Amino acid sequence: MDVSALIDAYIHDVTQLMPRSRRSDVAMELRGLIREELDALAASRQCPLDTAIALDGLRAFGRPQEVAARYDDPWIIIPPTETRRFVFAAVLGAAVLVALSPLSDASALAEQLGAGMFAWLGILLTYFGVQSFRNRRKHPGPWVPRDADRASRTGSLLLIAVIGVGILCYAAPGAVFAWFTHGQTLSAWLNYDPAFRSFRLPWLFVLWGCQAIVLAVVTVRGRTSPTLRRMQLGFQCGVALALIGFVAAGKVFMETEPNQAALSVMSVIALGLLLDAAVKVYRNVNRESARMVGA
Repeated sequence: MDVSALIDAYIHDVTQLMPRSRRSDVAMELRGLIREELDALAASRQCPLDTAIALDGLRAFGRPQEVAARYDDPWIIIPPTETRRFVFAAVLGAAVLVALSPLSDASALAEQLGAGMFAWLGILLTYFGVQSFRNRRKHPGPWVPRDADRASRTGSLLLIAVIGVGILCYAAPGAVFAWFTHGQTLSAWLNYDPAFRSFRLPWLFVLWGCQAIVLAVVTVRGRTSPTLRRMQLGFQCGVALALIGFVAAGKVFMETEPNQAALSVMSVIALGLLLDAAVKVYRNVNRESARMVGA
């Protein structure tokens, strides 16, 4: 290849990594810059520009991927600044999946964990990709300081309402069903296991009630605090552990089909609660570390 062919091949490799609408302008600019660089290199070596000098100069100019990145901000699914969060979430999700996996033979357990991890990694990649795309498209305004202790009264009230509805539906599903269906009777197919109703379910109501009390305090004050955040986190973990206990006990409904469905749903909810709690702990640790460094 002669010098012109080398330059053309290099520019082609660079522009193919860029949006089509910018390729012509970048190719024109690159051709001038590269030619100046190569002529200067040949002059410094006091010899005419040939293929060997051109190849050395093009390699020194940078890899095509690096040069393309100078002209265009590529969409990165997981930006470097988010790598630690991604790895943390992936490892934590794997640990929770192992903890929630029922005991079974090795081959079935490995297959189940493999499917769960592929699904979890897919969810993580989708989440981080969407966040990266949104941050890439929006135009950020001026920085505004965020008050970490400020709380939304509306959001707290909605959570209290959700807790109240949840307690009502779990405590008296037959009555709720009759009210919505104008007196119809809930199928016996959805009857609770007596031990679950009498001994295990009340613990969930106690934890939900404590969460509602903390949220009520936050609603009245309009602000949270480190103590209230720790209480909320503790009760959240308590709910997750209660659900894990329900799954370990293995009996929620009398019938097999709804019982298996309930156990699967509880496992997923417990996983979500534990992951959310872990993220909150991670953020709090980082916040406290930043304060200590700043002090």
